[in-house]
Amino acid sequence: MMPPVSANTALFLDIDGTLLDMARTPDRVKVPAELTQALEKLARELGGALAFVSGRSLDNIDRLFAPFRPAAIGAHGGEMRGVGGEITRLQPLPDAVRQVFTGLAEHVPGLLLEDKRCALALHYRLAPEAQPVLMAAMEKHARLFAAEKIHILHGKAVIEARPDGVDKGSAVTLMARQPPFAGRVILFGGDDTTDQDVFRILPRLGGRGFSVGRRFQGAEHVFESPHAVREWLVRAAKAGVR
Repeated sequence: MMPPVSANTALFLDIDGTLLDMARTPDRVKVPAELTQALEKLARELGGALAFVSGRSLDNIDRLFAPFRPAAIGAHGGEMRGVGGEITRLQPLPDAVRQVFTGLAEHVPGLLLEDKRCALALHYRLAPEAQPVLMAAMEKHARLFAAEKIHILHGKAVIEARPDGVDKGSAVTLMARQPPFAGRVILFGGDDTTDQDVFRILPRLGGRGFSVGRRFQGAEHVFESPHAVREWLVRAAKAGVR
């Protein structure tokens, strides 16, 4: 059973596959107005202790939820924005790594390259048959990635390059120490392999978690779909934070 959203809760929410239904390309997702309204109300009543935790860039997140601009972790921890709007961002990826990803996007039909500056993502939802080619390319350039201290991450129809040591769990740990999140009980929701880094550290932070579509170790509750998560958030906003 889901714990209630109380006055002592700090909400950390993944976006794609958790709040929003997956689409064929990242720019085709739909953000229901009632979801944004519910999140805005919850953020106000929690004193700003609500943050997005996403693989998307901060710019991309803001376009989706405009004009709502809460605290956020973007690019799997490569970018962070506090409640006051201050942004920290890692340096762009090395040119050699960028050339590998741009070359694949240019020569393999159906691939979509998402450039987050401090991370790169190749989406192949429109070309699932390209997965073996991409896997082979990642193996071929494994030494390059290791030399440049780049971690290759495999998600839902996406392969992403990001700096070693950067992940959602580390970013949530850092943000959880800052006002207004500090001292609150973390409630995190996610749905993909990238979210395991957060589920893994929840016990150490005294937090709780829910997953979507399947159970992850560390998740106390499983929602069937993003639609069910949205319904829960709308109900929580209507009930108010106590």
